[in-house]
Amino acid sequence: MKNMKKVVIVLLLIQIIFNFIFLNSSFAGNLDSSLSKSSLTKEDGGVPSDEIGTDIPEGEAAQTQGANVKTSLSFASFGNSAVGYVVGILARLVNVLIFVPADVVIGELTYSSENDALRFFITIDRLVYNRVPILNINYFDTSDTYKVGDLELDANESNKAIKENVAAVYYICRIVALILGLLVLVYIGIRMATSTVASEQAKYKKMIISWVESVFIIFLMPYIISFIINLGEMLTGMFYNLRNQILGAKTGETVRVFEEIVRSNTQGLIFSTSGLEVAMWSIFYWVLLYTEIKFLWTYTKRFFMTGFLIAISPLVTITYSIDKAGDGKAQAFGNWCKEFILNVLIQPLHALIYLVIVFTANNIAEISPIISIALLLSIGTVEKMVKVVFNINAITMRGIKEGLLKEKG
Repeated sequence: MKNMKKVVIVLLLIQIIFNFIFLNSSFAGNLDSSLSKSSLTKEDGGVPSDEIGTDIPEGEAAQTQGANVKTSLSFASFGNSAVGYVVGILARLVNVLIFVPADVVIGELTYSSENDALRFFITIDRLVYNRVPILNINYFDTSDTYKVGDLELDANESNKAIKENVAAVYYICRIVALILGLLVLVYIGIRMATSTVASEQAKYKKMIISWVESVFIIFLMPYIISFIINLGEMLTGMFYNLRNQILGAKTGETVRVFEEIVRSNTQGLIFSTSGLEVAMWSIFYWVLLYTEIKFLWTYTKRFFMTGFLIAISPLVTITYSIDKAGDGKAQAFGNWCKEFILNVLIQPLHALIYLVIVFTANNIAEISPIISIALLLSIGTVEKMVKVVFNINAITMRGIKEGLLKEKG
């Protein structure tokens, strides 16, 4: 709740600055237009020349126009004052030294080629539609290309190297799991042979049945993982094709979404405007970049978390027979399934949420970028709402942090 209040306050402040600057630009534009249609004589200090063909406003209308001119002059003078220029220079300096280089470096690490067009800068659109090759979580696919809907992308070499390492760790863990499984079987057999109580013998018989199930699960695990990943890719690809239909993209055509529109507009205005306008457009750019980096960090954690869950999956089955003997439930295996499914299917969930945003944001990106960015910030909130509605309480990286904080509290 506190974080939500902070976001609302920041958005309100940005909106105030936005309105202030655009009122300034509007008034200044009206002022320039008025002055272009009239000339003031030095003698009478304000009588329009008859040669221009502009009527002189009279009475209340004249007073209103005079007030507008004074207001526009005050706004323009403040925006172009020494303070405004200093703020603009500082904002531009911060962009040149920090934000633009960071944007370029991230783009260099996450670029991809789509339909012979380079997609360089990172966007949430590319992340949620699996168009950042280095973060592709299909650990069973090490081919040179992969598909998202009707789009074919080149695989990333670093991504392939990580997948091969995870696969190697997985096979080692599976061998260890089989060895430990045999030791568990020997332990259960000994306890069953030495037990004289009928209830304990029945308990160990159940453990043997659970052990057989765990062995089946070890060998079925690659197919379970592959099915879940392929399901996530299928849903993401379906939403991506629907996205292209919404944007009116033809087959083989790549179109810009509102993130790219806002980025190109703000980057251009940062270096083409002056004074407080530079600071205002810089704020838009910083908020956009912060939101994209936040999602990039989320998907980077997702990539490594998924690889970790795949690598340790054989070891999880070792506890299956022992864990199930207690209360008839395999908590460790159940938690693993919940974690893995959530980490994989969070992408199509984000893709669906983003799809809804595309309907409105692309139409207003050039008119009101603040609303477009606010829609981006709402993706995380909608995700939390969906988790609450469906009672999804997985651990994930964020959940681990929250759990540790609760224990300390």
